[in-house]
Amino acid sequence: MIRRVFIFVIMLSSCYSCNYFSNDGKPTKQKLDTIVDFTTVSQSPSFKNCEELLDDDKTNCFRNSIRKHFTEKLKETQFSSDAEISETVVLILRINNKGKVSLKEVESSNVIQEELPDLLAVLNKIVSELPQLTPASKIGIPVTTEYQLPIKIKTTE
Repeated sequence: MIRRVFIFVIMLSSCYSCNYFSNDGKPTKQKLDTIVDFTTVSQSPSFKNCEELLDDDKTNCFRNSIRKHFTEKLKETQFSSDAEISETVVLILRINNKGKVSLKEVESSNVIQEELPDLLAVLNKIVSELPQLTPASKIGIPVTTEYQLPIKIKTTE
């Protein structure tokens, strides 16, 4: 009799110690321990002529190319103003996950807006003339990014 009780206690304790009774029949999910920082990108956007360069050189090539494009196009445009202007305008460019560039916002003072009312139209035209870009990517997936471009505006006589 003691033998039967002993075997019963062993079987009972082995049943309660296994996960069989705690499992609700649903498959267990494996936890993914990867943290992705979406505030930075793995690769910055780039022009075709910058593709062959490595990380920092590629980023610098992108910045230099976009500045050169805006500088050349703005030099072709003549603005006139009676007021003396020496200010910085900040362009916020959006580069979507297809590589298309658009002018999201122009941060400028009231003086710029009053004295150079055509500036926004000119800037939109310059942005539309930018060539197609290779978009930025995060872990190999093309993502939309924004780029701030400060432009110094100063009147000369």
